[in-house]
Amino acid sequence: MNPREIVQYADSIEASIGDLDKAVSLIYTSGEKSFHVEKYSINGKPMVIVKLNRNEGISSSTEKYYFKNDTLVLIRQVASSRKSSHEAVKNQRIFIRNNVPFKEDLRFAANQEDLAKLPFQEFRNTKLLSTNYADSTIVLNDALEGSNAFEMVFDQYIAAESGSYILLKSKLPGGYTANVKVNERDPFIDSLEMNPLVFKDTKLRFKWSLKNNEAIYVPVLVKVTSAKGLNR
Repeated sequence: MNPREIVQYADSIEASIGDLDKAVSLIYTSGEKSFHVEKYSINGKPMVIVKLNRNEGISSSTEKYYFKNDTLVLIRQVASSRKSSHEAVKNQRIFIRNNVPFKEDLRFAANQEDLAKLPFQEFRNTKLLSTNYADSTIVLNDALEGSNAFEMVFDQYIAAESGSYILLKSKLPGGYTANVKVNERDPFIDSLEMNPLVFKDTKLRFKWSLKNNEAIYVPVLVKVTSAKGLNR
């Protein structure tokens, strides 16, 4: 496909994204920076993987990786930063054919409204051909699956009137952390609170959803016993 066809293909994915199967990662934090990953698939095949980055109060960005027949064809990046109360916005596109990037273009402006009025300008990047974007998609899938650098283990459980949280940390020293808010209790949460040392530094198995940039614990059905709740 040529660049025009690739853009049309990506736009068609966006138009039907509500009908695709969705998977989300935890929100991983390191210092002031955090990110999470969303994956949209059909029949098990990825259509687009999205990485949402945040640096609280300073910058944010969204990276979208579009696939056709399990092959990466386009990366779209939208980034905004605040400097001296002014917001700068940049759009970037990287076109890929046979796993090799062949074109990159971008546009930038002071705000989103001005940005939408501008055409993309081709950008000559000498590092483009040497960039291995396959490695980026491996990292994104690791974040979704909670593996390698994103394998999280239980650190502690905090119960308070202002909110209860499961605190997780990377299995690797000095790695990422992740918090999961608990709005509804179940036998697993009871076990976690009463016997935290049993779970310390172990990998927990539970479900979560994302709401307003926060991971929310999804409780197990009431009929599940507390013994089954001790699921590690």
